[in-house]
Order: sequence, then C-alpha cells, then structure tokens
Amino acid sequence: MEIVEILIKAGFTRHESLLYLTLCQEGELTGYEAAKISGISRSNAYLTLAGLVEKGAAWKIDGEVVRYTPVPPQELCLNLKREYQQLLDYIEAHAPQLKQESDPFITISGDIQVRHKVKNIINEAEKRIYLSLSNTELKLVYEELQAAVSRGLKVVLITDQLIQMGTATVYLTNKTPGQIRLIADSTVVLTGEWVSNLKANCIYSKNQILVALIKDSLTNEIELLGRKG
Repeated sequence: MEIVEILIKAGFTRHESLLYLTLCQEGELTGYEAAKISGISRSNAYLTLAGLVEKGAAWKIDGEVVRYTPVPPQELCLNLKREYQQLLDYIEAHAPQLKQESDPFITISGDIQVRHKVKNIINEAEKRIYLSLSNTELKLVYEELQAAVSRGLKVVLITDQLIQMGTATVYLTNKTPGQIRLIADSTVVLTGEWVSNLKANCIYSKNQILVALIKDSLTNEIELLGRKG
C-alpha cells in the first residue's frame, strides 16, 4: 500500500498527504513553492498547509515570507499514537455495552478482519486453544500463540508443517490453505475460509451447539492423527 493511502487512513486528506510528503522531501517551503512542487493549485496549497498545521503535521515559520516545515515522521507517529489511544480509551470506557441474550452466528469477512478476530480470540483465551489451519496462516498469528503458551495455556495445533512453540502440542497432516477451525476455552468458536491476502469468510459464535460440533470434529481428527503417529 502506498504511503499516501496510509496517511489518508490516518485521517489526512489526499492533498494533505501529498503536501506533507513534499515537505518531508524538500524541507522548509513557502505556500507558493509547495504548490509549484506538488502540482496543487496555490489556493488549495495554502488551505492544505493550514490544515496540516492544525492537525499537527507541520509547523509554520513566521517571517517576511511565511514558510512551512514538516513535523518529523517519528514525532508525528508518536503524537498520532497518543491521540488515537486516548480516543480508543474513551470509546472503550463510554460506549454502551451490547445487550445480547442470544448467541448469534456472526459472519466475519475479509482477510484483515478475520486476522484481527483470530488474534483477539487467542489473546483473550484463559485456559486452552485448539487451532486447525495451514502453516501459511499459522505464521500470521505465531506471536499471539507463543504468548498464549508463555501464559501457561494449553495450545493444540493441527497444521501441515512442524513448528516449534514451547509446550504446544502439534499434530501434522495435509492441509490446504483456507480452512480454519478455532476453539478457545470451550466457549467461543471461529470456523470457515481464511486464505491470507484473499477473500475470507468465517463464522464466529459462542453458540454451544456449534462449539460442541467443532470441538468433536477437532477431537476426532486429533485421535485419528494420534493413531497414525
């Protein structure tokens, strides 16, 4: 992904992203110089530079001719992290709690969304994790699994390549990338299609019927692999 697109995701407009990168490349610039180098019209350049100053991505240098200089990327990132963390803390503390009496079957679509959910399930587990998926996707959550092992959780993996992970139990079998089955603490389940960087579509639920169904499936597979071993 291009850095311009990343800056846009961080809350900057396209013009602000382009001018910030221009300042980083060129150093101190007047509004006229910034417009000429970036190709943005002069009127838009002045408005955009003012926006960068307001958002804390640039500083204004007063003088006979006003010039602008970028906030260094490292400092900008630290400031953004601080601001976003404050926002996230506020949301977590003040958002209404979901009133949910049933245990729905929730569809989670997209590689990134599935990846986040898998990591969150692993991080929130307290006792045990059973996970069946190919080594390709397993690598994407290796750190979270290793942390779970370090916390003393029972971790059982069914995958297609031998992987070293402390006290985790690993069963090897032929697995085609795409299928994932995950159970944590015998209370939550995630199952479906997950191929990294491609379309992913999984079901997440706390429904105990589905949990028991997937748990039985994994148990049978483990017993079969154990007999083969």
